[in-house]
Amino acid sequence: MRRLQNGVEHMSPRYAAFLPTYELFTPASRMDMLSEFFERIHLRGQLFYAGKVDGTLTLDRAPGTAFIHILEEGGIDLVRRGMPTIPVHQPSLLLCPSTCRYQLRANRREGARLICGSFEFGASMGSTFPLGVTETMIFPFDQLGPVQAIVSTLIAEFGSGAPGRNKALNVLFEYILILLIRKAVEDEKIKGGILFAMLDGRLAEVFAAIHREPERDWTVEELAQLANMSRSAFSACFRKMLGLSPIAYVTAWRMRLAQDLLQQGVQMKVIAATIGYSSQAAFTRSFIHQFGMPPSEWLKTARE
Repeated sequence: MRRLQNGVEHMSPRYAAFLPTYELFTPASRMDMLSEFFERIHLRGQLFYAGKVDGTLTLDRAPGTAFIHILEEGGIDLVRRGMPTIPVHQPSLLLCPSTCRYQLRANRREGARLICGSFEFGASMGSTFPLGVTETMIFPFDQLGPVQAIVSTLIAEFGSGAPGRNKALNVLFEYILILLIRKAVEDEKIKGGILFAMLDGRLAEVFAAIHREPERDWTVEELAQLANMSRSAFSACFRKMLGLSPIAYVTAWRMRLAQDLLQQGVQMKVIAATIGYSSQAAFTRSFIHQFGMPPSEWLKTARE
């Protein structure tokens, strides 16, 4: 828990001993929750595929893998089962959601050049942090604004063959994803999910408080007061944005922190106390409910 000392906010030693600190927020300067969230889920971009598509590229990955596709000249059809085919004829960037089962099919004889980056969300997020990206979003280059300069940098870096190229590409993919999320929220292409909620001012204080004090025994009434809403209005707003209740989010965030602590080798009884559980047994029950396996089994799977 954080306390004010001489006007400065401090985190309790029990919590601060294990978790990284972030810049404190004031009403004029809020903690950057989106950055913290991406750090917690270990967001990593990775070059997935690059080259010419002169037939059909099939993507059939387990839910939890999102993609960015950069089409330097267009010339691709986005084919999804049971849905209309979307032709892309001009240089464009495609952001595909974390339910990736579709095909990219060349729609001209000479094929199309493609650079793809992937993002693995599933293993670290479970099923309780919906991203809010439910349909593939297509951004023509001439509508990308400032993002286009970063895309051009990525294309140039890919063609350079310079030492460290793959690492540079991965970092650029991550940066582009963040810029696209901002743009999609501003353009109202994302209207729900965790990303939208964290960029929406109505719940900013709520997320900041939960992230500061995950060990606190939060009630819906306390969280509603932080949002300056009635209990019923707050619950409805929260569920509409994220698809889960406020207390379910508190539990999910605790479990996300627990995963980090498990990978750091912290004892389970210490983890339980750190994130607000009265006993190791209570923590284990909650973990199993969230991920379908006990912490020890999850840790073994994660290491493998």
